[in-house]
Amino acid sequence: MQLLNSAAYIPSERAQLSVSDAPYPTCGDDELVIRAHAVAINPVDWKIQTYGGSFIPHYPTILGEDVAGKIIQVGSSLTHFFRPGQRVIGHASGLSHGAAYGAFQKYPVLKGSMVCVIPEDISYEDAVVLPLSISTAAVGLFWPETLGLKLGSPAKPYDTKFAGTLLVWGGSSSVGSSVIQLAWASGYAVVATASSSNIEYCKKLGAASVLDYHDPHVVSKLVSLLKGTENVGAYDAIGSEDTVGQCAAVLQALGGGRIASVGVTPTVGSGVEVVGIMASDIENDEPEVARRIWGSFVPSALKSGKLAPYPEALVIGEGLDDVQKGLDVQKKGVSAKKVVITLK
Repeated sequence: MQLLNSAAYIPSERAQLSVSDAPYPTCGDDELVIRAHAVAINPVDWKIQTYGGSFIPHYPTILGEDVAGKIIQVGSSLTHFFRPGQRVIGHASGLSHGAAYGAFQKYPVLKGSMVCVIPEDISYEDAVVLPLSISTAAVGLFWPETLGLKLGSPAKPYDTKFAGTLLVWGGSSSVGSSVIQLAWASGYAVVATASSSNIEYCKKLGAASVLDYHDPHVVSKLVSLLKGTENVGAYDAIGSEDTVGQCAAVLQALGGGRIASVGVTPTVGSGVEVVGIMASDIENDEPEVARRIWGSFVPSALKSGKLAPYPEALVIGEGLDDVQKGLDVQKKGVSAKKVVITLK
């Protein structure tokens, strides 16, 4: 029986999404085809729609990076790792590979290197908040060109001695939530910033201390907290000129270090280096780290409970027709939540 695909296309630059039939994808040797049951919205989705730009070389195309669903087809090189019927999450790579790889469709094709099986007790709607944030967090934390931290084992009991202390700016964001969890699970102490309403949320994820970034004295307070610790750098999950500058001020007071930024990478002065993060690097660069993250660490950590699906899903619709609504809601701003659409 031929399966029929459909998708929420962006038909042209800066256009509203439009749902129509889509080709059923071809499954390559290192790929999977899944039946999508939930997708999540990220800022990059509405930013592409709002501002256009060089991200999309050809229209129409299919956006979306976060998807959860059930495996339909398994490429020949992946049969030892996956099988049809398994429940999975995946980091969809439409921005790198084209429309067939975008998440906002019924049957997306995914690269096997960015997919993992999820436990039965985690719903698609909850699990789908993770993929892009996991890849982004991992690239910033564990790549030698970024912070170069050591990836721990989710099966290993925690030690009372930490490998070092990481500053995370924007801990309650989607990426910040994964950064805190991955760093803590790898044996690093985390000091984070968030709004006052999200301080306890960040502590629940594993942050040892959380300061309100609205505090006019937040930089000096962070310096006091981090003095005497083995500083391993800063992860700026916001990536604005202001937040990178504040991270730099903290590190300069501590003697220097490196900032991994999801956004801008300005020159900030002596002793501090700012490096940019591209989540797509997880597919092509440092394949051994990617294999350990998606093939081993994430599924084991989800099963053991050392990684949980945060921020919480904010389900605002059902079906591809509601994906545009999801982009509109995310564009207005959400706090410690991630906008999710179910695809029944």
